[in-house]
Amino acid sequence: MEKELGRLVIDDTEYSTEVPDNSLRPFKGFPDRNLITAFIPGGIVEVRVKVGDRVEPGTVLLLLEAMKMHNELSSETSGEVKAVHVKAGENVQKGQLLIEINQD
Repeated sequence: MEKELGRLVIDDTEYSTEVPDNSLRPFKGFPDRNLITAFIPGGIVEVRVKVGDRVEPGTVLLLLEAMKMHNELSSETSGEVKAVHVKAGENVQKGQLLIEINQD
């Protein structure tokens, strides 16, 4: 039995491709913009907010060092810092919850 080929378009060029069974995962929805998580394992260099602080989109919340680079993690929403789960000097894992924000 022949498998049906999937259609893929990249830069206006159409490709036909076979998609192996069980290779696609169901979409679980977009991440919650009020929960700031580590996108990579690393170390917390500096936490720039505390519980109760007001934040706006673009407010730098903390610095995460990974692979000898400092990465600024910023708020995507307006609101108030609900919880800070890390402190400077801590090592964190990918996906670990760092800061929670109550959105306006």
